[in-house]
Amino acid sequence: MRKSVLALLAVAGTLPLPSAIVGSIAGSVTDDHGIPQVGAAVTLLGSDGRALRRVFTNDRGAFIVDNLFPGLYGVRVAVPSFLPALKERIRIEPGVRSFVAVQLANLFATFQLSLPGDSHWQDRTEDWKWVLRTAAATRPVLRFADPLEERERQSVLRKFNGVFSDTQGMVQLSAGDGGRVSQFGSESDMGTAFAVATSLFGNSNLLVSGNLGYGSMYGAPSAGFHTSYSREMGYGAQPEVSVTVRQLFRPLQAGQALFGPMSRTNPAVLQTFTLGFHDRVALGDLVKLEYGFLYDSISFLDRMNYVSPFGKLTYQFAEGTHVVLRYAGGAPQVDAAPAGENALGRNLSALSLYPRMSLKGGRPALQRGEHMEIGLHQDLAIGGTVELAAFRDVFTNAALTTIAPPGFYAGGDILPDLFTDTSSFNAGSYDTTGYRAGYSRKISGHVDAGVTYSRAGVLTPQREALATADAAELRSMLTPAREHSVSARLTAQIPEARTWISSSYQWGSRTAVTAPDPFNLAGARSLPGLNVVVRQPLPQPSYVPGKFEATAEFRNLLADGYVPLQTVDGRRLYLIQSARSFRGGVNFVF
Repeated sequence: MRKSVLALLAVAGTLPLPSAIVGSIAGSVTDDHGIPQVGAAVTLLGSDGRALRRVFTNDRGAFIVDNLFPGLYGVRVAVPSFLPALKERIRIEPGVRSFVAVQLANLFATFQLSLPGDSHWQDRTEDWKWVLRTAAATRPVLRFADPLEERERQSVLRKFNGVFSDTQGMVQLSAGDGGRVSQFGSESDMGTAFAVATSLFGNSNLLVSGNLGYGSMYGAPSAGFHTSYSREMGYGAQPEVSVTVRQLFRPLQAGQALFGPMSRTNPAVLQTFTLGFHDRVALGDLVKLEYGFLYDSISFLDRMNYVSPFGKLTYQFAEGTHVVLRYAGGAPQVDAAPAGENALGRNLSALSLYPRMSLKGGRPALQRGEHMEIGLHQDLAIGGTVELAAFRDVFTNAALTTIAPPGFYAGGDILPDLFTDTSSFNAGSYDTTGYRAGYSRKISGHVDAGVTYSRAGVLTPQREALATADAAELRSMLTPAREHSVSARLTAQIPEARTWISSSYQWGSRTAVTAPDPFNLAGARSLPGLNVVVRQPLPQPSYVPGKFEATAEFRNLLADGYVPLQTVDGRRLYLIQSARSFRGGVNFVF
């Protein structure tokens, strides 16, 4: 019976009520000079101090809260750079609208100083001392604005700036010594990319980006375009829909290198279409959920369609303690973002990567993965964050990076990469379990550091020589094993030169031919080997509305993870975790 009554009250709370039995609160928010404050967060409080509703002031600084049952209420007003204001014991009567005028005080309004004749500073008020005396030790006088309140306030402010606001853009020119290849994908060694992001009507966001690349190894041009649209719905929800298309054109000489003379009649253009959806929602004060999916349609000698769902559930077990459940399907997460990289730069890095393809018996196959993880995140009182996680990974059509002798496995079991001198070999499917422990900390305003230890599954060859030229033999030699790995990462900025430097190193098994724990999203994650990224702002004329910066990226400088195998005819076949590469470029950010 009690549950039925509560359900009826909950439904009744969502219906319009007669004005004869409810009241309302209206008011205005101004500063100490009488200027209306747009987008001020006004929180309605019950008689017990609990937050009941939250509204925002309009362009005239006015607000209204209606459908209130008779009783005593309070309002709390918060605006960054102003002291929070609290109005208590506001009586609501049936059919009556109560009016509240809130005048915010500047942060330093209570300090009124003058210089008397004896040249000594004196304070004419005792208000600030009274605040310090009456404040509880655990409740500071000053506080940072709540991130959710600040985001909603900025959204309200953007609505008054026209259709487009907060527009940002980036143009990137880059080239390197061979394209970058890893377990995540491959990209051209020369490229031109752009990205533009803007806000629509204050509560929607639009992003358009593109990439034009060129692989000098076979003269293969490529192009990719990405568009995403998201809308802020309140309660932490922000659904996003994205569309990504990529195309890699196969010139005649590249097709013959890949598939022989028959490629004249069987074009091998790689085309991908990806439809994505992503959303996040707060399920109460302690639980947050992120979820979505990717639909991929890939055309490469054949058409392949895949759906890759993903999700992340975060539960705040206690203050500073979170339990995380995560699931990810499809391809592993894109490589760790370079030092100081903004959201536009991360988008371009993901757009330029083509999926890892391989051949098995002459038929194309796409590398796929499935990751399930449970983790614990704990903020320490001494500073920093500790992460503990256990996970399980399942891989199908695992694509190994190889350097094969000319003509080896030419019968449709090895796929040369169009951007580099490496190839892809289909290692089949395997599954493994593992665990990791990590610690990351912001040492100062310019230095971040972290270290991660993991014991995860990798593929290792059982012997160092091949007895036949059959691809099935190599596939049977590769068996999953759990190996130790340690990753360390250090990111720093030189204040005087404004230079960002990020270095990382991952130590692991010398016989492993795949990277351990590719779905790792910890702050100290790293690619195999030694990796260094440098970003340097460049001098520029004052009349240029933007900034230039030079970038340099070194991957696997020490060539770690190159595992040699001797072929049946005495030559060398290398299996590689992460290919060594160098890339430099110039970015223009506006």
